[in-house]
Amino acid sequence: MSANLVVQARQHLLRRTPADISVISKTCKATQQRRRISLLPSQAGKFNNICKHHTHTSLQSHSTGEATELCKFHLQQQLVGVNRGIFGVKAAKSEAIEILLSELQRSANNQRPTEDLAQLSGKWNLIYTSLVIKGAQKTKLGLREFVSLGDFEQIVDNESKTATNRVHFSVTGLGNLSGSLTIIAKFEPVSAKRVQITYESAALVPKALERLFASNYDMLLSIFNPEGWLDITYLDDTHRVGRDDKGNVFYLQRS
Repeated sequence: MSANLVVQARQHLLRRTPADISVISKTCKATQQRRRISLLPSQAGKFNNICKHHTHTSLQSHSTGEATELCKFHLQQQLVGVNRGIFGVKAAKSEAIEILLSELQRSANNQRPTEDLAQLSGKWNLIYTSLVIKGAQKTKLGLREFVSLGDFEQIVDNESKTATNRVHFSVTGLGNLSGSLTIIAKFEPVSAKRVQITYESAALVPKALERLFASNYDMLLSIFNPEGWLDITYLDDTHRVGRDDKGNVFYLQRS
């Protein structure tokens, strides 16, 4: 069965149907389910490489603009129901998203985004990240029970070289309390794609939210503190991809 599956996958992928990344993602997902399809680790690795190769060659058959929009479309589909990835996603889903983000980066027209900071300015919403709030952190911050995460916003001011990151919270059982954590950071370009980020300040509002997180404030700040370097690996008028020195990826949409 496993041998037939690999043969069928090869035959399907060699057709290179141009707009079929959703099928590719589902096919790639099979590599993460070796027990169900009885693939040996060596076979699964080869099969996965075929999936990745076909995704790349399929997008190559399009113009740059078409490939970019195709990536965005299928990313939108993959990101349905993942809650920005902040609580983790299954390995197969994470890999499919990473493949699409990598292809989006390859289609980038702007290879030197930090040389025109005006392109970065404005308000952005986080729609996916590989940064994960882990189990013990979720428990201590109340995210398993009564605290919910809302929007993740970023406002970039290129003139002052300031990024204001804001995470919204809502709390049940406290009169439907809502508030936010705001972190202000400075950034400085250090290469054509990289900026160095320096933490400036942080604040929780209102006071009731500050009291709620008081005993775990350092943990909360450590999760969302952006200090370090960030590579801007994709930037256009509507979307941005960044990768930081901690190995996290961030996919944002201009609002």
